[in-house]
Amino acid sequence: MYLRTKFLLKYYCKFVYYAGCGNYWYEDINHETIPFKLYRFISFSFYTVMIFLENAAAVFGSFPSVEKNSAVMFSATQNIVLAKFYLFFYHKVSIRKLNYEMGAVGENLEEDNVMKKQYWKVKYGILFYVVTAYLSLGTYGLESARKSIVEGAPFYTVVTYWPAYEDSTMTADIFRVFFYITWLYMMLPMMSVDCMPITHLICISYKFVTLRRHFERIREEFDGDLVTMRKEEAEDKLWIGCLEGIKMHQKLMYLVDEIKRIFGLIMSLQVCESSATGVFLLLRLALSPHMDLTNAFMTVTFVGTMFYLLALNLWNAGEVTYQASLLSPAVFYCGWHMCAVGRPRRDIRRLVLIACAQAQKPLIFKAFGIQDLSYSTFVSVSFT
Repeated sequence: MYLRTKFLLKYYCKFVYYAGCGNYWYEDINHETIPFKLYRFISFSFYTVMIFLENAAAVFGSFPSVEKNSAVMFSATQNIVLAKFYLFFYHKVSIRKLNYEMGAVGENLEEDNVMKKQYWKVKYGILFYVVTAYLSLGTYGLESARKSIVEGAPFYTVVTYWPAYEDSTMTADIFRVFFYITWLYMMLPMMSVDCMPITHLICISYKFVTLRRHFERIREEFDGDLVTMRKEEAEDKLWIGCLEGIKMHQKLMYLVDEIKRIFGLIMSLQVCESSATGVFLLLRLALSPHMDLTNAFMTVTFVGTMFYLLALNLWNAGEVTYQASLLSPAVFYCGWHMCAVGRPRRDIRRLVLIACAQAQKPLIFKAFGIQDLSYSTFVSVSFT
């Protein structure tokens, strides 16, 4: 029971709450108390100030080439992250409603073996992303600490306009470490925003798997019912099963449109953030043949994190398209051809015709309404 889509989304919303973003479950189980709201306001205020100082460093700052390149890259990346935050907060009511409808649709048709695959895919997909992200941030901190101790350079992970690069006072060092700590704890709400649309993509793809299994199951039951009961009763049971499946498919089509409306811009920004940052870091790696081991590992881990986030978006969006494309054959082979003709109130042929026509419409997610989010897009981006 705990593996059902409803409970999976409920537990993920608990992670979002503890990450500091608030209650995104449709029930008020995670209370946004005054201390919680105060913590969220303070943490996001510090983060916004840090991004402002990063932008100032990228535009006006005078730094060595490595720090200047980092300032430009991170200012662009963090601006995208901040935009995703505000989009996430803006759609809070819609996300709560979407979570309710995602958990309710086809709940009685979910199978334990299918739900188990969904659960492990969400759990390990997010867990691996969290590990790679913090591994990347940890290497940035270690490399900066090494340069500070060995070379006497300032401790820089997040390059900000203030403190100045030449400022070696204790106050400057404290603020540099504070900005790094801010970056560390703000990664949790960042990752919760990144993984919310990914979780919904995985859930909607398994909803299509569940629906396909429903049509396959009613065909198997229909074959058995033709032996154990009157043909007319078996046809009525098949008709009811097909009607239930068609209603679920219409609801899934609506939910796909809602996912596009709510998360479409967030997913598009994620694609831009991951691909642009990954390309920038690979270019930096290629143009620095004598990069030391720690710096190279730092760059590789960050590239890996960005491309893995890109893969999570494109793979799972492509999986929805693929699973939806398998529905039409399952509907067509439900057993309608063995039913009697001439029952206008139970015309299963018309039902199947409508269902097949709807299922043949391709469900494709697009970034900014232009670029397909699919397996082929990931391959083309990765090997270009």
